[in-house]
Amino acid sequence: MKLLFVLFYLPVMFFFAASPTFAENSGDSLAANTLSFAQGELLFKPLLANTYEPRAGILAQVGKNRLRLDIGNSIDLLAYQFPRDSAVATLGSDFFTYTLLRGERNFHFPVDASDYFFGINFNFKKYLSDGLLTARLRVSHVSSHFVDGHYDNTQAAWKDARPPVVYSREFLDGVAAFQPDRWENRVRVYAGATYLFHVDPKSLPRLLGDAGIEAHTAIAANLSAYIAYEATLLRITETSIRHNIQIGMKIGSWEGRGLNLCGSYFSGYSIHGEYFNVKETYFAVGFLVDL
Repeated sequence: MKLLFVLFYLPVMFFFAASPTFAENSGDSLAANTLSFAQGELLFKPLLANTYEPRAGILAQVGKNRLRLDIGNSIDLLAYQFPRDSAVATLGSDFFTYTLLRGERNFHFPVDASDYFFGINFNFKKYLSDGLLTARLRVSHVSSHFVDGHYDNTQAAWKDARPPVVYSREFLDGVAAFQPDRWENRVRVYAGATYLFHVDPKSLPRLLGDAGIEAHTAIAANLSAYIAYEATLLRITETSIRHNIQIGMKIGSWEGRGLNLCGSYFSGYSIHGEYFNVKETYFAVGFLVDL
């Protein structure tokens, strides 16, 4: 209950106290110096090569009996237009699950492990003289669990001789991104850091860093090709860089909702908490829905 109070009630109270004026919007425009209900798309566009982003879809590892199922969404709830400025800020919430599945005959997909992510986000957007600056700060919780698909009933034992561990973390996650005008907003570069203020197991690192780049180009109406790369610096049993590359085609408006048909390459420590100290390298293909 304390965690829920910190993550939701306090930020909302602070946001309402920040402005004496509250109004409902029509469309995407905001009156200056006005706090209002957010409208339209997310202020901070989700990062393509970052796992912990709002999307829904499936990625199947090539040559391996493993699928990743993403189900989640982020919503901007309140928006604030700064007076006499182009800057806008929003307050929103996140609810995701990242699930590892194994395939079996007759279209059965038992769940091996699942990670639950929820929290709040603060977002900022401002047009500068040479491009667009956006930023996001999230206060979030992640917990991970083995599920029935990780248990071998015939042997009465956990698969891979790997029993469940307690994996839970509460953290601050900040990122700033920039889209230069000279590239007509077709390129976005970003960098950020994550600080874990509470974590189990205790041996996990408290600080992680990441940086990435995205590029896209329109090849037809409502059809874009893109490539994205993110590197994450972290230490588990050793200091290493986790690499994630995604290449694909987006059907739909680039800035809005749509369907991504993509392939990806992953190398580094697993994104799933129950496998936090396991290194993986794989190619995957599938689809992701930008919500």
